[in-house]
Amino acid sequence: MRKLLLGGGVVLLAGAVVSTVLFMSTVCACGSVAVQPTLAAAALEDPYGEVRDRKDVGEDHYRMGRYPEAIAYWTEAAAKGNTYAAHRLGVEYMDGKPGVVQRDYQKARQYHTQAARQGYSLSMFDLGSMNEYGHGAPPDIAAAAKWYGYSANYGLAQGQYNYATMLEAGDGVSSDNIEALKFYVLAARGGFAGVPFSAAQNKIDQQRATPLETLRARLSKTDVDEAMMRADKFVAATGPLKGE
Repeated sequence: MRKLLLGGGVVLLAGAVVSTVLFMSTVCACGSVAVQPTLAAAALEDPYGEVRDRKDVGEDHYRMGRYPEAIAYWTEAAAKGNTYAAHRLGVEYMDGKPGVVQRDYQKARQYHTQAARQGYSLSMFDLGSMNEYGHGAPPDIAAAAKWYGYSANYGLAQGQYNYATMLEAGDGVSSDNIEALKFYVLAARGGFAGVPFSAAQNKIDQQRATPLETLRARLSKTDVDEAMMRADKFVAATGPLKGE
């Protein structure tokens, strides 16, 4: 199963060379009625795959190439508890783009954790990626599943897709196909229907079924109905993250 990688940058497929956003779909047939994608899809109009605060002073510096000023502004703002600033610092220290800031995974974890605890789902997702791929610490698949799960429950479509793959495979979390299908459906409604991928050829194969379609075909009608009911009743969490 191929997961999404965000890292504050371009959305990629883990294990496949992909240079464009792949999980966007105009409609998703998640049941008998096609579902239009939510604002999660519109968020990816940004070249870095996330919503940017166009009124943020740091973003103004960043867009104009004033990178030291942007980092300084976000550092001061994050120290005062600004969630968005903490997230952006997490992104930049995680990416380590040339000319912006030197990569520092410890600082990335620090700032992403601050933003995630304050309820920022993209930082929850990035912590999932960092734990899964061992950025700054040994890989921890259970911690990755935990953070992807948080982002999924906070309504982030990318996180819902990744968490679904882990629930289906039992990676870092107990296997639960009904919950997996629920999150595949929610991710698809948010614009991430999944990519038909051939593990044998290690490449995208448009002739193959998506992960959502494959899992749905394996489940009984009773289980599918239960997953759809859970998806329809889903309400994204908001506010500070509890228990962290």
